[in-house]
Amino acid sequence: MAETNNEFFLNIIYQNKSVKFRVMNPDVPLSTLMYNLRHATGKDGRLIFDFPSVDASGAPLDYFFGKEDAECHEIRVLRPRIGHTDQTLADYNIHSDDTIHLIPDPFPG
Repeated sequence: MAETNNEFFLNIIYQNKSVKFRVMNPDVPLSTLMYNLRHATGKDGRLIFDFPSVDASGAPLDYFFGKEDAECHEIRVLRPRIGHTDQTLADYNIHSDDTIHLIPDPFPG
């Protein structure tokens, strides 16, 4: 019997940088995936993406995933639904090899 390839990859875009990122478990909540991405390092040992904690005005930043709407070509932010914090990629119909964006979002401090 042939072995199936169950690897899951996302093409992630942030600040004009695109990285093909291997997701070890696509069923984890998006918050866990974001945490893992913020701490992911490349082969050179440096962080893959630079995630500033504040914007130019000094406002604290949070980060969300976003996906381009195929019809209107706008980036739709994948925010958790009210009362739910455990959404996964599947909840937003994101599949292996999809392209997602990292969206910084300032929040009032």
